[in-house]
Amino acid sequence: MKIKFYQSLASLALLSVMLWSCSDLIDHDLETTEFESPDLTYEQAISLWQDLDREAGHSFGYRMKSDYNYFEDFQNNLFFVPGENYEEGPAPGFYPGTGTGTATRMGKAKSFVNQFAFFDETGLKTIGAPVTMFFGDELDALGIKNIPNEVSSITVGKKKDSIWIKNISNTVTPISNNLSSFIAEVEFVGGTGKFAKFKGTGVVRGNFNPMNGEGTSVTLGNLKHEK
Repeated sequence: MKIKFYQSLASLALLSVMLWSCSDLIDHDLETTEFESPDLTYEQAISLWQDLDREAGHSFGYRMKSDYNYFEDFQNNLFFVPGENYEEGPAPGFYPGTGTGTATRMGKAKSFVNQFAFFDETGLKTIGAPVTMFFGDELDALGIKNIPNEVSSITVGKKKDSIWIKNISNTVTPISNNLSSFIAEVEFVGGTGKFAKFKGTGVVRGNFNPMNGEGTSVTLGNLKHEK
C-alpha cells in the first residue's frame, strides 16, 4: 500500500525489539486461540467494505462479484524501515507489519505483510516485498517454510494452515492527515496445510492512519483447489 506517515529513525530500535519478541508472542496466541469461530459471510464482508467507504467519505467504485468464497477482516499495524539512500519523508523504505482478525476456514488468525515504497516520476509508489525479509524467523517457528520471494503477505491460522498472497497492484487515496484509503489487487499463490494447493485472485480494501500505521482491511477472494 502507499503510505505517507513519517517516523524517525529512532523508531527502528523499538521495531527491532518488537520483531525479536514477535515469535514467542505469536506462537502463544496461535496455540491458545479458539479457531472454530464462524466464517465471515459475503454479506458481512461487503458490510465491512461499505463501512470503510463511509469512513473515507468515498467509494473506490470496485465492481463487486457474488461468488467470493474467501474473506479476511483484520486490524493492522505497520512500521517504517528506511531503505538505501533514505533522507526524509515516506520513502524509500519498507513497511512491514502484522494484523489480527478472522479468515475463512481459520477463524481467528494473524497476518504478516511487507511492502516497499519509492518515488518515481509520477509520485509515491509501492510494490510487494518479501514477507520473509522481516518475519522469516517467526514464520519458520510456526512451521511455515520455503516461502517464495514473490509472497508479500501471509495469513496464518493453525501452524499448518497459512495462505500466501502476492501483491499485484495498489491504489491509495489520501483523505486527511490521519486517514488514507487503499485498494489492492492480489493473487493467492498457495500456502500450507489445508491451503497448500489453493490458488486464486482477490481484492483488499482498507483504511489506515498515515501518522501511526494503524488501520483496518477486508479481503474478498476466489480460491480454487489445484490438483
